[in-house]
Amino acid sequence: MVCPPAGAIKLNTDASLADEGWVGLGVVARDSEGKVCFAAARRVRAFWPPEVAECKAIYMATRLAKTHGYGDLIFESDSLVATKKLTKAAIFFSDLDVILGDIVSTCNAFSSVSFSHVRRDGNYVDHNLARVVSFGVEQCWERHCPSAVTPYVLMGTLSL
Repeated sequence: MVCPPAGAIKLNTDASLADEGWVGLGVVARDSEGKVCFAAARRVRAFWPPEVAECKAIYMATRLAKTHGYGDLIFESDSLVATKKLTKAAIFFSDLDVILGDIVSTCNAFSSVSFSHVRRDGNYVDHNLARVVSFGVEQCWERHCPSAVTPYVLMGTLSL
């Protein structure tokens, strides 16, 4: 894990399609010292393709970052398709582009935004967080994360 520069917040996002018809979304926000600002998870009943689910996780992160009043953001996702399209703001008229448009629209509220692709093993906290929450609920933890993912957060912090 690489911390964001001073004053910026890094939001790692991921989606989990492990259970038939259920999609888990996970977000972890960290400051420049690697401390957790918030962690959030949501599970919804949906049959989305993986790219759409990954974009829904990024959109959840943009909503929460806006709610928290953050300005300088770095979004990391293991979806190469989403990060490439969002970096270029390349939006057309597919199902995927509808959610990409929502993300870009929400990002207009921030001072600076960047999107970067990380390998799946760089997103292990969010991947596990996306599996935590009960069905049909969105939960957000302030300044910490649920105990089920605390060991993964600690591993990331120790690797700094």
